[in-house]
Amino acid sequence: MSAPSSSRSRSHIPPGTKFHKLTVLLRATSDTAGRAVFLCRCECGRECHVRGADLRSRHTKSCGCLRSSKARQKLGKVQMKVFGNVLALGKADPENSPGVRPSTRWVVVCKICHHRCFEANTRQLRAGTARCACLTRTHNSWRQMIQRCTNKNHHEYHRYGGRKVIICERWRKSFLNFVQDMGRRPDGKTIDRYPNRDGNYAAGNCRWATPAEQAANR
Repeated sequence: MSAPSSSRSRSHIPPGTKFHKLTVLLRATSDTAGRAVFLCRCECGRECHVRGADLRSRHTKSCGCLRSSKARQKLGKVQMKVFGNVLALGKADPENSPGVRPSTRWVVVCKICHHRCFEANTRQLRAGTARCACLTRTHNSWRQMIQRCTNKNHHEYHRYGGRKVIICERWRKSFLNFVQDMGRRPDGKTIDRYPNRDGNYAAGNCRWATPAEQAANR
């Protein structure tokens, strides 16, 4: 006879009982296994249904807002914030993207050309890898510069890395830093070490130059 009484006590939670951010309003129903499900109100004002076992074990502590809040604290604000060379305008699909997650997609606008919009996720924004197509040539120059100086298999390594030409750490580690110092690569120009043609790749010793300018510098 004690088992039914014990079962009833386990399924009963008095209205007004608080579990972390949730306050029990009433027993609403039972799940498919016959376990009690309670209607609760969260501190944020939302109501939700939670199993009694999840309340007692503290497996469920809120309506879900606590998880979203932790994500926001971890990732910070995104909307209308500048990440490198892009400005995040807003979520690409707000209805299907609750909270702020690494995979959340944003509509961003390029701050270099000022008129191109494209999509990038939160992870790309945070890592600084969201890049507008207007920077493709600039990125190619940056990548080739690194290859010439660091990759022994590159066909021009003997003229650069083989001659101890190095890239400053600021540029080698970050394409964004390179763009901030050099700007977007103009049409018909490539990177040139100037005024010291035997110097290293660094701000103050590089320019975007035409083929004729580069030939004269050699």
